[in-house]
Amino acid sequence: MLISFFVFIFALFLVLGAYLLATHGTEKKRAKLQKRLNDALLHSAQAEDIDVVLARNELMSEIPWINRTLINLQAALQLKRMLDQADLHITPSRLLMFAFMAGMLGALAASVLTVFIPLMILAGLVCASLPLVHVWWKRKKRFDSFIEQLPDALDLISRALSAGHAFSEALHMVSHEMPEPIATEFRKAYEEQNLGLSLKLALENLTQRMPVLDLKMCVTAVLIQRETGGNLAEILEKVAYTIRERFRIMGDLKTLTTSSRMSAWLLCGLPIFVALAITVMNPDYMSVLWKDPRGHYLIAAALFLQITGMLIVRKILKIKI
Repeated sequence: MLISFFVFIFALFLVLGAYLLATHGTEKKRAKLQKRLNDALLHSAQAEDIDVVLARNELMSEIPWINRTLINLQAALQLKRMLDQADLHITPSRLLMFAFMAGMLGALAASVLTVFIPLMILAGLVCASLPLVHVWWKRKKRFDSFIEQLPDALDLISRALSAGHAFSEALHMVSHEMPEPIATEFRKAYEEQNLGLSLKLALENLTQRMPVLDLKMCVTAVLIQRETGGNLAEILEKVAYTIRERFRIMGDLKTLTTSSRMSAWLLCGLPIFVALAITVMNPDYMSVLWKDPRGHYLIAAALFLQITGMLIVRKILKIKI
C-alpha cells in the first residue's frame, strides 16, 4: 500500500509539472504585451500613475483548446466572475486543477486509514471543495469591506456634487481618495464611462461586479434621479444614512444574540468533542466504531446529520435586515 501511495504521488506531481510547463510561456507573453501597451501610452494624459488595461480579461485557461471549451460553459463563466469578484488573479482551469488534485490527495489519504469507500469519497469531496471555499471566503471578505466603505464613498460623492463637480468627477475622486476594494471598482466604472460607455451601463456593470444590496439601492437611486430630477447630493446622503442605520441594527442584533449563537455552536461541536475524548481516554471502547464496517456506516450517517443540523442552525441564526 505504501508503494502504491508513493507511485500515485509521483504521477500526480508529474501531471502538475506537465501542466505548469504547458502554461509557462503565456504569462511572459501577457506581461510583455502589457509592457508594450504601457510604453505606448506613457505620455497619455490619463496613463499617469495607473495601470493601463485596454481589453477585458476573459481568459479561462492558458491552454487554447481548454479555453475555447470553457468559454462555452455557463458554469465556467460564473466561476470566472467569482474569481474576479474575489480579486484573485487565477484562471478557472487552474483553480479546477487545484481542486481536483486536492480531492485526489484527500481520497488517497483516507484510503490509507480505511477501506470504506463512502468515507474515501467524502474525504475527497471535502478536500476538493477547499480551493472553492477559499475563493468564496475571499469574495465574501471583499464584499464586506466594500459595504463598510460604501457609506463614506457616498458621502464623498455627495460633498463633491454639492461643491459643483460632475458625477463622473465624483467617481474619479472616490477612485483616488478611498481605499481598496471600493477604489478599484469605482475606478473601473469611471474608466468605462470615460471611454464612451453610458453612465447607466457603467453603473449596471458595477452592480454586476459587486452584487450587494446596498450598492444596488444606491445605483437605483442615481438612475431614478437622472430620469425624474432632484437633488442627487441629498439623495445619496439619505442612502448613506440608511446603510449606516442598517449596520447599527445588525450590530445590536449580534450583541443581543451572542449567548444564543455560542450555545448553538457548542451544541454542534459537542458530539465531535465527546467522540474524540472517549477515543483518547478509552481506545478499546471506540475501536469498534473506527474499525468495524458497521461503525463506518454509523460515522457516515452521523456526519450527514451533523452537517445538516449545523446548516439548519446557521439558517436560523442568519437574520436579514
